[in-house]
This record gives sequence, structure tokens and C-alpha cells, in this order.
Amino acid sequence: MAEPPVPDGERRGVHPFSRGTARHSSSAARHRLRRLRTLLRAEAVLPEHDEPPPPPQELIAFLRTCGAALVRAGEPAADVQNTVNRLGARYGVPKVHTFVVPTGVFVRAGDGPDSVIDFAPVEGSDLRLDQIDRLYRFIDDTYAHPEPPDEGARRLAEIDAMPPRFPVAVRILGYVVLTMGLGLLTLPNTMALAGYAVLGLVVGLLRELAERTGRVLSLALPVVAAVLVTAVAYRYSGPLLGEDPTKLLIPPLLAFLPGSALTMGTIELATGSIVSGATRLVYGLNVLVLLAFGIAVGSQLVTAHPVTKDATMHALGPEGAWAGVALLGLGYVLNFSAALRSLPWLLLVLCVARLGQDVGGTLAGPLFGAFAGGVTLPLVARLIERSPHAPPAQVVFLPAFWMLVPGRLGLTGVGTLLVEHQTSGIGTTVDALLTVVAVALGVLVGANAVRPPARAAPAS
Repeated sequence: MAEPPVPDGERRGVHPFSRGTARHSSSAARHRLRRLRTLLRAEAVLPEHDEPPPPPQELIAFLRTCGAALVRAGEPAADVQNTVNRLGARYGVPKVHTFVVPTGVFVRAGDGPDSVIDFAPVEGSDLRLDQIDRLYRFIDDTYAHPEPPDEGARRLAEIDAMPPRFPVAVRILGYVVLTMGLGLLTLPNTMALAGYAVLGLVVGLLRELAERTGRVLSLALPVVAAVLVTAVAYRYSGPLLGEDPTKLLIPPLLAFLPGSALTMGTIELATGSIVSGATRLVYGLNVLVLLAFGIAVGSQLVTAHPVTKDATMHALGPEGAWAGVALLGLGYVLNFSAALRSLPWLLLVLCVARLGQDVGGTLAGPLFGAFAGGVTLPLVARLIERSPHAPPAQVVFLPAFWMLVPGRLGLTGVGTLLVEHQTSGIGTTVDALLTVVAVALGVLVGANAVRPPARAAPAS
């Protein structure tokens, strides 16, 4: 019997239903492709998220430059961050993040891939009091009426390039007055005043010379000044002034005493600015060691001459210390080029801080006196700032640090260890560190008791 014919598909080894399955698979693939194209077209017409554009680079450059200027004005790291962030919000960039160290300022604006990050090194010396005055008034103007970032950067450059208010001779005279003022606070004696004046003149001339001769002398200036002051004091203070030369060493070195750096570093550590605070503390301790090294070298170059006069009969009473406060204020105005209109306010802050220190010391000892003096500083400075004709708080706040003497105590202790090789220097150094903590704690309490005046609210 003949076999039935085999279909062509089976003859080629293809299942009888495979053609239908292939046609179905091809149809499903075309359907999926059409669906994918539809989804892609739908995705293309979806509305994009409303994301703000990245901030302009000019604004970030302005913010970082402003932050660097505030660091040079002696502002703590946390306050610099707050000011820069609020300036960014005033310009319509609410998400501004700032990281501040004494040597640089990082600013980041925005979030995500469109954020902008910039860095500004803190270059140059600390700002003078007249520059600090102009800087804070500029910031207040910017809060009230924001101007283009390029214009703001130009005004900051003008502040940085401001010449000193007074000529060289007046600035040197101011440093002499400063030295005499701190000397009266340290050793109120009319005979010692002549020594303070001469040694202050030596250091004042040396500082002006360092600014004009370049970086080498500026770097070695604390050591050179300490050597010269020690040599002159050891040679002449005994026979001419009838005083122990070691009592005359600290006031002429006023410009190099790191009391402000030590106190500010302690404040920053307490407020969470670990890097900035540790940097300031290390810097302050390094300056103390450099000054003590210079004193040690100077004491080895010249042998101390014996005391031939009795200077105790020329000692001043409590009025001598208050005269020193007045001389400190006048010396700061002349040496750091402050406006003359700020002198009454500066004297007021110095007197109140001194009064708080004396009252606290009488009630509970010198450490509590340092705490009380620290409390009064920001308290009075912020209250004064609210007057329309008063200078910014920082102008009258910074000089008072010199009067609370943590830097002077620290140098006395380190100098006693290195020069006289006496273990009593350890106790003096510990007292200085405790004084720094007391002043820093007092400043924190006073600063939080009176908040700075509110800035202008951003325009809606």
C-alpha cells in the first residue's frame, strides 16, 4: 500500500503548527515594539522637574571672598559660616554650605550635580580696625540692599586696599602708648613708664620695618623683637629704672601675644569647630614658644645689671591701672587706625570689662574675674552696636582681649621655664590655660545672652 504524502513542512523537519506559532511570535514582537515606542514618546513629553538653575560663579566667588575677609577680621568660624550662608540666602541661594578654617574658606552652593564649590585662601595680615569697621558696614548694606556680586567683590577689594588712616609716625606713637598702657596694668610704676616707652618704640619701629622689607623679617619678627627687648631691658632697666628686667619684657611684645588666638580657639572647640579651634590653639602655643625662645636668647646675650635704684617709692595706686586702660584705648585707635569717633565706645568697653574682671576677682578669685570679664565683653559690645552712631561690635570687642591677659600669663610661664629654669613656670602656664578657658566660657555666655541685631529680611 502506498504511504500518504508527507507535508512539505514535515519533510523539512518543521512541526505542522510551527508556522502559526512563528506568525504569532512575530506579531507579539511587533506589538511590544509599538508599545515601547508609545512609552518612549510619552516619556518624551512628560514635564521636567522644576529645579533651580545653578548659582552663578560670580556669586560664589563673592561669598568666599567675604568669608575670607571675616576670618581676617577675627570672626569665629561658626559666625563666619552663619554670615556667609545668610548672604547666600539673601541672594536667592538658600542651600549654601560653608567650611571655615583660619587659612581658607570653602563655599558650596546648591545640591546635587549642579552644585558649585569654590575655595578662597585667607591671605594677608589681620584687618585693621578701620577696615573691620568698613567690612561690617558693607555686610549690613548688602543685607539691606543686595548689589551685583561683581560690585560686592569690587568693594571688598577696596576695603582690603585701604591705606592706614594715620601716618607711620602716629602708628609708632600709638604702639608706644599701647605698651605704656599694658605696662601700667602689669606694673603701675612711674619709673617703669620710661622703660615701657623706650621698648615700645623699639618694637614699633621694628614692626614698620618688617612691613617694608619683605617676608623674611616678618616671619622672624616675634623672635627678633623678643631678643632686642630682652637685651635692652637686661642692660638698662636695673641701673636706670631700678626694676627687675623680667617685669619689663611682656608689655613691649603686646602685638605678638596670642591671647586672642588662644581664647578664640577654645571658643571654637567648644562650639564644634574642631579643625579651626585646634589650628588656632596650635598657632597660639607656637607663638608663645617663639617669644620665649627669643627671651632666652636675649638673656644669654646680655647679663642682667644689678638694680641700683629703689623704684617702690614711685609705685602708683589703683588709679595707675585705670590710666593704663585709657592708654590702651588711645593706643589701639592710633596704632590700628580706628576712627576717632570709636574711641569713646572703645574706652567704655575696656572700662566695663576691667570693672567686671575686678569685681569678679574680688568676689571669687582671679579665674572668676576672668570669666566675669569675658561675659561683659560681648554683652556690652552688642548693646553698643545697636546705637546708630556706634562702631560694629567687633571693632570694640577685639582690643579688650589684650586686657584679659591670657597671652601675657602664658608667656610669663613659658619664659620662666626656659629662661630661669624654675618649676614655678609650670604653675603659671597652667594658670594661663585656666584663664583662657574662663575667658572663653565667659564670652560664650555673654554672646548668647545678647543676640546680634536682626538683619534685613530677604525681599519676597
